[in-house]
Amino acid sequence: MLKCIIIGMNAVARASVVWLNYNSMRFIDIALESLNSFLSLDFDGYELVVVDNASTDGSFERIRRFIEEKRPSGVRVKIVRNERNLGYAGGMNVGWEARDPDSKYVAFANNDLIPTPQSLTKLIEHMEGNEGGVAAVSGLIYYGDGRIIYSAGGWGGDELWFFDDICNGFVIDECPGINKEHHVTYSDGAYMVVRVDVVRRTMPNGKPFIDETFLYLDDVLLGLVLWNMGYKSMYIPINAGLHFTSMTTRGPLISRYVIRSFTALSIIVETKYSNTTKHLLMIRRSIGNKILCLFKDDFCLKYYGYIDGIRLGNYLRSVLGTLNLYKAPYVKVSIYDLIKEALMVRGRVKVTHNMLVNS
Repeated sequence: MLKCIIIGMNAVARASVVWLNYNSMRFIDIALESLNSFLSLDFDGYELVVVDNASTDGSFERIRRFIEEKRPSGVRVKIVRNERNLGYAGGMNVGWEARDPDSKYVAFANNDLIPTPQSLTKLIEHMEGNEGGVAAVSGLIYYGDGRIIYSAGGWGGDELWFFDDICNGFVIDECPGINKEHHVTYSDGAYMVVRVDVVRRTMPNGKPFIDETFLYLDDVLLGLVLWNMGYKSMYIPINAGLHFTSMTTRGPLISRYVIRSFTALSIIVETKYSNTTKHLLMIRRSIGNKILCLFKDDFCLKYYGYIDGIRLGNYLRSVLGTLNLYKAPYVKVSIYDLIKEALMVRGRVKVTHNMLVNS
C-alpha cells in the first residue's frame, strides 16, 4: 500500500513537479540541494510530489525531515513512499497518479538535477504559446560542472535504434543551434515538462510511462509515441539546470539496461533496416556477447540485457503496436555506420541538432 502525506496549502496547483528518490544517502547533499531548488522555483501555484522508491539507506527519512523544516509556506508538498523500487518509469507514474487532478502540466525530475529558479516558468510559458502540437519540452541541461552539456534534448534515435542526448559531452561552441528552439525526438527525462491532457489521450492507461520499462526507455518511448500520435517534443533554449549524472544507477548495470533498451526499440520501432540489418544486429548481440561473456563479465551483462530486451520489446509491441521512426526527428546512418556496427567498432554516436532529419 502507498502512503501519501500532504504538507502545506490546499490551493489548486496549475503545475505539478514529480521528484523521484531512491537511496540517495551517498549523495544526500546534492539530493537536498535539488529538493531545495524545486521547493524554491519562481512559479506561482505549483505543487511538489516527492516519490520515494522504497529507499533503505535512511534517505527517505532525511528528505522528509528536510521538507518539514524547509518547505516555503506557498508550496504544497505531497510525499509518497512506494513499498518496492519501481524504477524511473513506475516511480514517476506513481507521482503522476498522486498529482493534483487540475494540474495542466507535470514536470518530472531526477533527485540529482538542480534546476534554475525560472526554469519551470520558462518551459511552461513556451508550452502555453504552443497549444497546438507541443506535448513535451526540456531545456539545456549541463553536467554538474556547469560547462559541459548533458542534454539539449534527445535523439531517439538513428536508423539502427541507438539513442542519446543531443550535444552530450560538448561545450556550447561545439553545439550549433544551441540558442534556437528545435524539434527533438524526445524531451530529456532528467527534467522535462509534459502536457497532461495529451499524455492522457495518447499513452496506455493515461500514464506517461510504461511501468515495465523500469529504466532507460521511458522518455525515449514517450517521445516516439507522441510523434506517432501527431504531437511534438521540443528543446527550448533556456538554462534548465545541472545534472549530476548516474548517482543512483552506476557501473556495469547501466550497460545492461542500455542494451536492453536498444534491443526493445529494434522490435517496436520500424526503420528501413527492420527487415534486414536488424536481424544481423540481433544475432551479433546474442551470439557475440554470449561468446565474449566467457572472457569478461561485462559482456555477460550485455547478453542478459539483450535477452531482457527481447522480452520487453515483445511486450511493448503487444501494448503499443509498432512505431514509425520517420514520424519523429531522427538520425540517418551511412554504409560506414552499418559496417562499423557489424564489426562492433562503431562506438558512441554524438549528435547535434543539425544532424536531425525532421519529420
